[in-house]
Amino acid sequence: MTTPHSAVHRRLRIWHFLVVAIAYIALVQGVTLAMTAGQDSGYAEPTSIDGIVRSVVVPVGLGLVLVLAVTGWFGLWDQVFVERRRFRRWTLVLPVVLLLVAGVVTNWSGLGAKGSAFALLLFVALMMVGFGEELLFRGIGVAAFRQHGLSERQVGLWTTVVFGVAHGSNVVTAGPAALVQILLTAATGCVFYLVLRSTGTLLASMAAHGLWDFSVISTQVDPDSTSPLVNVAGVALAVILVGAFIARRHLARETGARTAMPDRAS
Repeated sequence: MTTPHSAVHRRLRIWHFLVVAIAYIALVQGVTLAMTAGQDSGYAEPTSIDGIVRSVVVPVGLGLVLVLAVTGWFGLWDQVFVERRRFRRWTLVLPVVLLLVAGVVTNWSGLGAKGSAFALLLFVALMMVGFGEELLFRGIGVAAFRQHGLSERQVGLWTTVVFGVAHGSNVVTAGPAALVQILLTAATGCVFYLVLRSTGTLLASMAAHGLWDFSVISTQVDPDSTSPLVNVAGVALAVILVGAFIARRHLARETGARTAMPDRAS
């Protein structure tokens, strides 16, 4: 079966992904700066419905249009949403733990004080972020690195690195604090990749991303009284990653031992 001529010219390359990532960041950051000029609010500190619309809904909505268009242009729909390289079923504990931690970290009292309309809009806005960034990094990005022939370990590593570095662009709005955010974001990106591989669907990593952002950013709804539970998030990420690493090494040794064991004579 021959590949259609148009499909040959639309083969996804790594540089395509990088260009799209840069374009997405430039678009979202540019629109955010334009729409929040003169507004009294800091980075990731949504304090009003108007602020959420200006800093998240509109810029991320435009970014979503770009990412969806690129996904369609390269014909990636059947590749990005279903993950056929799933981990073992026990790894489903990862998204479960992430969900539980998100529930603990969420500033429920602060959201309650802001009102249901504010909380609902913030939730929807951050689910948009999760959908767009996961489609870009764990969708288009993973597809690009896989088509280049990289191993799964390299795919996970490089998409995580690009994800972290991409958030360094927040230095425009967050200042030097964005440098720390690069490391934290890279860690969360690694966890989202593990969620993708454990669940077998990009929709799960999208939901995990959105819920995680919602829980963490909810701690900032009152800049003068930041919830201390935000510190739990960083610790939890470290524990999840260390636990996944230890479990992987244990399983690798166990598998190697079984392979090396000679068959018993019958």
